[in-house]
Amino acid sequence: MPVIRIPDPIYKRLQALAVPFEDTPITVIEKLLNEYEARYQPQQVSETENYRVIEPDAVSNLHHTRVLRAVIGGQEIHQPNWNKIVDAAHEIAIRQGFSVEDLIKLTLSHVVKGEKINSGFHYLPEVNISIQGVDSNLAWRNTLHLMKNLKMPIEIYFEWRDKEGAAYPGEKGKFIWNAK
Repeated sequence: MPVIRIPDPIYKRLQALAVPFEDTPITVIEKLLNEYEARYQPQQVSETENYRVIEPDAVSNLHHTRVLRAVIGGQEIHQPNWNKIVDAAHEIAIRQGFSVEDLIKLTLSHVVKGEKINSGFHYLPEVNISIQGVDSNLAWRNTLHLMKNLKMPIEIYFEWRDKEGAAYPGEKGKFIWNAK
């Protein structure tokens, strides 16, 4: 195992990021690398990898999952996460000609016209709506509902983190829904 000398100023920066009595320099470096990779290295989804195929309508527990790849209506989402997927579905609906009022009636998400940034809402300036953030299970439910009504395909590839409470710790899963 290589030994790395860390200059004092960098070590102090690592200490500032550490959770007391929990993190070591190695765990802080690992967290930084994980964050960097998630942010700057697009996840490649290999056709040869084993993905647990999940029936889109039968999802029970997406807690502790990380989205690897998302394609909605033929459009790939850059650096996807569950709430970005919800956002993209709503943006697609507006671009398909839905008025904001009709979208609000159709969606299961909490949506308001215009800018609202409190109570968990975030603003999507491209379509002038605000959507309330939700957990992974509700994000999938809301997105699938919208995509079914738009009759647009969706593919989500994800992995369960190796954490207590994850349905399948360390495994990968995928949803694929196509309009019939």
